[in-house]
Amino acid sequence: MNKKRLLAIVAAVVVILSVAACKKSRYCHCVSDNYTIVINADTVTRADTAVVNVERSMKCDHIYEMTFRTKDTGPVVYTVRKVKCSELDVDTVSVLP
Repeated sequence: MNKKRLLAIVAAVVVILSVAACKKSRYCHCVSDNYTIVINADTVTRADTAVVNVERSMKCDHIYEMTFRTKDTGPVVYTVRKVKCSELDVDTVSVLP
């Protein structure tokens, strides 16, 4: 009887520790390569940035391209840009700046 009880306690502790140790979400901070645009005869250098919530099975450094939506003047433009992403050390979006 004591062995069954001890085994149940050990199994419960293992389950609790494994659930508490895993992060629920993974957030990636992605920055595009620099690009230049002309706005009102001024040349401006920009880099797009985004914070993305991805599945736990996905790695941030495996994201190579993203589509960014911009609207300076006129219609909305969708542009695919090369990005470099790194994992943020947070597990909830409420702590992001």
